[in-house]
Amino acid sequence: MIDPLEIETKLLDFLKREVFASAVVVTPETDLIASGFDSMSLVRVLLFIEQSYGFWIPEGEITVDALQNVRSLAATAARILNAR
Repeated sequence: MIDPLEIETKLLDFLKREVFASAVVVTPETDLIASGFDSMSLVRVLLFIEQSYGFWIPEGEITVDALQNVRSLAATAARILNAR
């Protein structure tokens, strides 16, 4: 069983290094959309999750609630992964 906190930590690191400019402070509660998270950012994050954990988040699971912040995205990924 994967702990959502593990995914959250990896996502935070990835977002800081690969997605957001260094001027953006990214925390588990950072509003992703308000911080400049766009469709290309989403694709990059989905590919990162697939490469890291071996699964793709289904389109129906990619909701406004799931993308609210890093914590909600990590929780969504963990829920799907743990249900497999």
